Amino acid sequence: MVIEWLEFDVPKAQQEAFIKRDEEVWTEGLKTSPGYIGKEVWSDPFQDKVILVIRWQTREDWKSVPQAKIDQLDQQMGDLKFPIAKGYEYRVRKFLH
Repeated sequence: MVIEWLEFDVPKAQQEAFIKRDEEVWTEGLKTSPGYIGKEVWSDPFQDKVILVIRWQTREDWKSVPQAKIDQLDQQMGDLKFPIAKGYEYRVRKFLH
């Protein structure tokens, strides 16, 4: 499994609206993509931060989302589109005991 970890600087006053719109646009838009497993949204009650943790079966699945689809979903965020402040990629490793 691969984790796409994204941090956004979102003012506290707009966090709920951003999270709701993200669910309507990005979560709905990606859930039919091959290899998409799911997403968690972490909001910081003390800082202007929202973290999205998106799980993919493989890196290839994640990177195979067409740029046109990414651009379309990004545009649908409208006035709640914030740039990615930080982005990371992690591999989840499982160990046999």
